[in-house]
Amino acid sequence: MKQIAYQQKYVKELTEKVLDLLRLRGERQKVVFKAPTGSGKTVMAFQMLESLVGKLEARPDLPFSHAAFIWVAPNKLHEQSYEKMKGYFSESRVLRPVMYDELDHYEGIIQKGEVLFVNWQSINKGSNIMVRDSELNRSLYEITRRTQEEAGTPIVVIIDEEHLFWSERADKSEDVLQHINSKIEVRISATPKTHADNQITIPFEEVIQAQMIKEQIVLNPDFEQGYRTDQELTQNLIDKAMRRRDELAKAYDALGVAINPLLLIQLPNDTKEKMTVEEEQLKETIVTYLSQSGWACSVENGKLAVWLSKEKVNLAEIERHDSIVNALLFKQAIALGWDCPRASVLLIFRKLESFEFTMQTVGRIMRMPEQKYYSDQQLNRGYVYTDLSADKIRIVGDNMDYMSKLSAKRKEGLQNVCLRSVYAERPSEKRNRLGVGFLDELYQTFVKEWGLPDSPNDGTSKAYRNREQAKKKRNIQFDVASIDIKIPEDVILNTEGETDVKDHKVRIARNLKDLCKIFNRFCFEHLYGMERESGSMLGHHLKKVLWELFELDECNAIKVMLHEDNKAKFEDIIERSIIRYQEIIEKKKERERYLVQNDWEVPEERVYNEKNNVVVQDVEGHALEPFIRLKDSSDPERRFEIFLESNGEHIDWWYKNGDSGRQHYAIAYQKSDGSQSLFYVDFVVRMKTGEVFLFDTKTKQSDPEGQNKHNALIDYIHSENARGKNLAGGIIIEVGGHWKYSQEKITNMSDMSKWKTWFPDEGGSV
Repeated sequence: MKQIAYQQKYVKELTEKVLDLLRLRGERQKVVFKAPTGSGKTVMAFQMLESLVGKLEARPDLPFSHAAFIWVAPNKLHEQSYEKMKGYFSESRVLRPVMYDELDHYEGIIQKGEVLFVNWQSINKGSNIMVRDSELNRSLYEITRRTQEEAGTPIVVIIDEEHLFWSERADKSEDVLQHINSKIEVRISATPKTHADNQITIPFEEVIQAQMIKEQIVLNPDFEQGYRTDQELTQNLIDKAMRRRDELAKAYDALGVAINPLLLIQLPNDTKEKMTVEEEQLKETIVTYLSQSGWACSVENGKLAVWLSKEKVNLAEIERHDSIVNALLFKQAIALGWDCPRASVLLIFRKLESFEFTMQTVGRIMRMPEQKYYSDQQLNRGYVYTDLSADKIRIVGDNMDYMSKLSAKRKEGLQNVCLRSVYAERPSEKRNRLGVGFLDELYQTFVKEWGLPDSPNDGTSKAYRNREQAKKKRNIQFDVASIDIKIPEDVILNTEGETDVKDHKVRIARNLKDLCKIFNRFCFEHLYGMERESGSMLGHHLKKVLWELFELDECNAIKVMLHEDNKAKFEDIIERSIIRYQEIIEKKKERERYLVQNDWEVPEERVYNEKNNVVVQDVEGHALEPFIRLKDSSDPERRFEIFLESNGEHIDWWYKNGDSGRQHYAIAYQKSDGSQSLFYVDFVVRMKTGEVFLFDTKTKQSDPEGQNKHNALIDYIHSENARGKNLAGGIIIEVGGHWKYSQEKITNMSDMSKWKTWFPDEGGSV
């Protein structure tokens, strides 16, 4: 599994926040966890609970040694999360997910390590069996009361998709939570409605930077007005969405990636299970057109799936990257909790009175299927088509600049160029193993967390002093003669039902061979996100550090670490060491980014952020139509654009480049501090003679790295011309109404005595 730095960071922050609140008096302390759709908030919540269990057991300074957990989710999302947690903890079994009917109702409490999954709609109704006592079962309220009051165990409630709890039954929702009266409420949502002092927010940009979700969502690209009938509009929208799906499929195939992109078609928003006559007609129109038109997408050939309340067809393994299903027809219910990362195009049919949709809906096409970006930029975007005109659409939620209706297309028949470009790439995050540097981090964590002295000063040995401090600071037991296990003894099994054996157990000592197997399993189960290959490395380092600090040989070191009173405390050290080691590795990766070479052309389509860009009218020479400009573009850039337009009879086309991202044109240069960076040249200009100019507009003192960028560009031009290109250019500055640049390297930006004026009518400088 790919290790995500931001996830580890915020899991740690969330865990520490919950631990802090457990120290406070009173109940219903609230933590809001705001995590964007596609960021992996469910997995992060699992990891937080796992970390919480370990820390509660290992921290004597905390008022509780363990906690009970209730996971509440709307609709049937609790079932999905229940199954997901079962798979997540199938090996370690740190937590055990349970449903209400799986609880031990005789004991009447939530046991240590159990996570009770509850459907919100069920407990929100007073008539439901879960919230009232019966002859066989205790009510949820009685179970939570006994867990907290009689067993002395605090309850942490996880409220998943918190924003959906505050509907027309908000008062009832609050009443339910008051009855549960948990110690902590962790409220999770991409768009939370609760306002709390304790809020942890994952910035949208961090999720994009980790390549977990699409770079951008494009709304109604190439939308055309003037359809004569609703049926004609419907068919044209289907055509556009299916055509986009096919283009993405070809792009994946060209890269050798076995992913079949999925088109999601959502019928009008309606809470009723029974479809109206209008909806049935729209459904039949869509199904008929998909099957009988040139798309040949039907239920019969397996390429169309249906997910409606009364009809579910071709859904088996639809989430697989290589599924043959090309399109899925559904209503709103699918939008919650369903993950299919290959979904890339969304076609939404809305009721005329409904003018908004949310990021929760759009979230179905936000995820990257392999949690990485591709060299073909269109695969890094999601596409939304809808039958509402742009002036009626209102998108609800945060980060709405993520969705854009601004796009430009390359001009038909454009004589393109092919330029050697570079982009920055960080080392792969897939290989996430413990290296030799982990040994020192593990050693230092023991010293810091257990307050071990640097060196003895009273004549005693270092190992003796360290042992005494570890006993005092963390109550570590070093005199461990053997490690026992408890097995049933002399028990008569019932022929029906279960047999209680807790009072019929005997301790059996394990031999060294068994202990080594148990220790190896212990190491593999506590890698905290590192690859399983690191298990043996962890064991080796642990034994080495315990020898250096406490002079424990291999046998005694294993006994001490596996002792039931010590085990959780060593788990805490391991977790802290690995988290710190991962932070160091991430910083190293940041420094060690490398440059990847690729060929750049004027893109066929470019999407712009609506918040920061605007369409500029009456621009004829730009390579893309329409011309879209940054709202805060510099004065030199705007004046140079006017200059280019005024010389249109000599210029074939010009292109305003972007300033970041692998999709834009860049060259490498060395900064003044010796580090390597990227230079995104402002303008690519193709003359009618075929010569290509690369210009970056500046003023004399506007860029302290201007000299280094110019010289790198000159070297690049000379190198490319030696390979048969026809390039020229450099830093260009306006002086007295003329644009000047140097054809050679420069020593500073102030001395322009040898710079030449650019005359487009002559193709170069004189």
